[in-house]
Amino acid sequence: MLAVSWEKINDTAWLFVLRDGVKFQDGTPLNAEAVKFSIERARDIYSETGRGPGYVWSCIEEVIVVNKTTVLFKLSYPARVDLIASGAYGAFIYSPKVVEYSGATSPTDPKLEEWFNEGNAVGTGPYKLASYRPESEVRLVKNNDWWGWKEIDNPSPPDEVIIKIIETPEAQESGLRAKSIDVATNIPRASIPGLESQGYSKVVIPSYHNFILVFNTQRYPTNIAEVRKAIAYAIPYDELINTVLRGYGRIGSGLVPYSFPGYIGNLTYKHDLSLAQKLLEEAGLVERISLEIVITLGYEEEEKFASLLKNSLANLGIELTITSLPWEFVKERGASVWVNPNEAPHLIINDWWPTYPSPYEYYYIFHKDNREWNWAGYEDEEYSQIIDEAFVLEGIDWAKSMELYMEAAQTIFNNVIAINLWDMMHIYVYDGGRLMLREEAFNPLYSYVIFFQYVEVKT
Repeated sequence: MLAVSWEKINDTAWLFVLRDGVKFQDGTPLNAEAVKFSIERARDIYSETGRGPGYVWSCIEEVIVVNKTTVLFKLSYPARVDLIASGAYGAFIYSPKVVEYSGATSPTDPKLEEWFNEGNAVGTGPYKLASYRPESEVRLVKNNDWWGWKEIDNPSPPDEVIIKIIETPEAQESGLRAKSIDVATNIPRASIPGLESQGYSKVVIPSYHNFILVFNTQRYPTNIAEVRKAIAYAIPYDELINTVLRGYGRIGSGLVPYSFPGYIGNLTYKHDLSLAQKLLEEAGLVERISLEIVITLGYEEEEKFASLLKNSLANLGIELTITSLPWEFVKERGASVWVNPNEAPHLIINDWWPTYPSPYEYYYIFHKDNREWNWAGYEDEEYSQIIDEAFVLEGIDWAKSMELYMEAAQTIFNNVIAINLWDMMHIYVYDGGRLMLREEAFNPLYSYVIFFQYVEVKT
């Protein structure tokens, strides 16, 4: 949005020309120096401390200021800088004066991180951050000086936006009915038809947010491929879509979501209990076994899926214990596979969405070196080499890169390391008498985000 053109000069150089006349919300001009400052800061904080999403800029050797409105990205290895710059995280451009405002001594001074985390922001966008209470509420106010107002035809954007943190679907529905909120992002699916019959409107947006069932490959009996395959064939996929998701979702195919770069359309299992039983017998499992699945507390879809799977596995003599935990403990249990695999769950659901449009974002989950997110405990040297090579090739030969990712996808599928259960559809239910939500207000890369400049308030 802040560039008017960009081009790949060679495998390790990209040139961006910035939009002229743009100002940050503190009145300072957007220029090439600000771009250099913001991107190199993100890169340096990650390289120095391991914090933040600056890993997306690990390809950057230097951002060179050509002139006031032109920057040259000099890379240490080939990369798709255009895709990285579109990322949902790590690609923000902000005023270099934030160092002064925060009292920091340098761009990487922790004081600046603290200043941002307290709810401060100096970007170029259509709304300013007025207040920030992460447990309850965020307030935005219209930035009348935003460069984009003259380019979009919206006579009545909101002057103020209040984002309320309401975690349970039932509480969001109550707020919508009580008129205390205008848009709800997580309504119980069973309630949507009734709300529509009462005059509420909805928008259904495909997303790159998916739910991945991960198998513990280091603990008996899910360390046996036939057992993992049996579970895959025990999942009633049609019922998952029709009953659990009520039609608001798509059965996953491979790890990459539908329409995302590198998506493959034929990597799906089918519901076949007879085949599942045969696979268990081949594995020598003829007696009743017990498994544990860990899901995230408050995720209605995960809870219903786990119950569905529990009932299906009971037909095979498998007892499934469902453990529902807050997210931070889910992550802790998942990562414990590298410390004590026999205490880590046999099955765990990890919902995922990408930082920027690269298949590597999904395949790296199961990289041998990824001890934070590889909850399968999967250590396949060849697989890791394939995806690393594919990642580098993204900036040289995109088609060849996608071929390698396809090979990696086949490895995960054949060995049943994980199953992409479904690709999420985000449902926004709103008071259509008060608002109109344009199509441009949503982008599948930016999960749960509404671009409020494209919201019209009806008078």
